[in-house]
Parts: sequence; structure tokens; C-alpha cells
Amino acid sequence: DIPFLCMFILGPLMAPENFPYHLEGKQDGMVKKEDILHVLEAFRSSHNKPFTFNIDTISHLLEALELMFAVEGRKGVFLFPCHLPIKKLIDMWRIDPRMAVYVGRQACCICCTSIFSPGAFSLLQCRASVRLDKQAQLWQNGIIVTRAETVRSYVQCLVRMSESLEAVHFVCRSGKGSETDCMSLLSDVMALWKD
Repeated sequence: DIPFLCMFILGPLMAPENFPYHLEGKQDGMVKKEDILHVLEAFRSSHNKPFTFNIDTISHLLEALELMFAVEGRKGVFLFPCHLPIKKLIDMWRIDPRMAVYVGRQACCICCTSIFSPGAFSLLQCRASVRLDKQAQLWQNGIIVTRAETVRSYVQCLVRMSESLEAVHFVCRSGKGSETDCMSLLSDVMALWKD
């Protein structure tokens, strides 16, 4: 039943924080299964509806619709891309004269009529959050991975999907001018895309 799905499941799960029923406990778009069940139950009881939720069925449905993604290695934790913070990456990633080396790659569709699935970038975000742990910062429109050797010497990688969904851009820069460090981080991040 589409109205039921939209009102009792998608509504409270996708709602922003200014709505009375929304996901709480989300940190960087990551939500625990218990938090999902809690908001669904609270919304259901506020409407005096006598039904129960099968959280596993709901999880599978939301994953199939690419609205949420299971985070590998973290049982019962999901990424909701719609709950990631929105930032203008252009403001965070200006040309910096202290960064001596810039290296980039692009993964793009072969045919001009093809696009990547919108969920493909969210899967990349999940992998980055798990495999690169504290090095990755996630936003709805990008990922920044930072590897710091010292305060003055670090390497950053910006990953961004084009608005047309036809390409994913990977750009690395190094503070100490090491192309080797840039290429190493670039290959680690691109490996997450290829998985």
C-alpha cells in the first residue's frame, strides 16, 4: 500500500529534524536499527494504529529502493544519505598555494546516455566510512579523505559525483608536494569505488 508506505515508514524515516517524528541518534547519517524501530513505533502509536513493524522487511525494502544502505562491518547500522550534512565542497576545496601537488582521476560512463545509479555514490560513502574510518568526512554531495602524517604534511582526496550522475571525480592534493603520497591515497580511495 503506497500511502501506508509513504506516511508510516518513509515519512518519519526521511523527515528532517524540525518534524515532530524524525530519526534521532543519527550521527553523520549513520542510524542504528533500534533508532529506526523507535521512530516508527512512536509515529504509529501517535496515530493509534494497531499494526507492528517487521524491521528486517523494512530494511530490505529501503535498501532495495536505495534510500538507506547497510554499513559493512557494523551490524544493525545503516547510512541514510538524505541525513548527511549538506556543505558546499567548493568552499572547502579551493586552490591552496601550500598544496604543491594535485592529481586526479575520473570514473565515467562509457555511453553518453548512461548514468551511475544514485545509490552507487552512497555505497562508496559507506565503504569510505568503514574502511577509512576517521579519515573520511561524508556529505550528501561528496567525501573528503585526509591522511595526516604531521600538522604540516598531509594528503587530501576529494570525491564527488557529477550532478548529471555520469562521472565520479577523484582529486588528491599533497601539502609536502609528494606525488607518491597523492597516488597512494588516490588508489586506496578508487579501490573503494571498484569494489
